[in-house]
Amino acid sequence: MSLVVAILMRLAGVAGVKLSQFAAGALFAGVLAVLAGGAAVAAGAHLYNAGFSSADAKCEAAQVAEQNAQLQARLAEKDRQLAFANGLQQRDAMRAAAAEEKLKSNQGAIDATPANPNKCFPRDASRRVRGVR
Repeated sequence: MSLVVAILMRLAGVAGVKLSQFAAGALFAGVLAVLAGGAAVAAGAHLYNAGFSSADAKCEAAQVAEQNAQLQARLAEKDRQLAFANGLQQRDAMRAAAAEEKLKSNQGAIDATPANPNKCFPRDASRRVRGVR
């Protein structure tokens, strides 16, 4: 420390200012205090910003997780609807195939019976033809 005080006294003398050893030591201690205070303020600001950005990142991560959960729920609902629609389509295809098979078998039965122009429909068949039940 005494070396720094001596250097400060010599530099002040070159500039034309006469400093005592006490004044030079006080000046050096003041400069150190300002540097230490500035470093403490800078460190505090850095910690504040780091905490703020950490909290902001956690909030953003929570929002992203919530949006992902909502999207997953929508996707699961769409998958369920698609499976249901596929089931209906398969059921309808099976019904159509069964109806076509029934039509073929009915046509075969109609073709197998001899045509009798004098024969009338029975009552139930004539109602079905007219659309009355």
